[in-house]
Amino acid sequence: MSVTGYLALFTRQVMCEEFSQCYDDVNICLWTNGSLLNQSAAQSVCQQRGSFLPRITNSNIQSKLRKFRSAAVHLLGSSIFWTDVKAVDPNDFHWIDGSPLAG
Repeated sequence: MSVTGYLALFTRQVMCEEFSQCYDDVNICLWTNGSLLNQSAAQSVCQQRGSFLPRITNSNIQSKLRKFRSAAVHLLGSSIFWTDVKAVDPNDFHWIDGSPLAG
């Protein structure tokens, strides 16, 4: 194989079909395959994997979710994602740190 062949082999881009990351310090693993699903379907996929939608219960988990979204941008793009949340007031969703829920 020529040098050009080796360069082509090493520079070929590979698209991932899914992405996962575990954060041991907050005891969570996050996964996505980039699918655009409704909330019910997303929850079903998680249950089939023996998991559940992410629960944002403190600012440390919120921070890990932010890092995960940045790392998985090739699959998520600007897509929304589902979390396992319940609103006290259906018109007032917010993150655990009190900031408004956006995205």
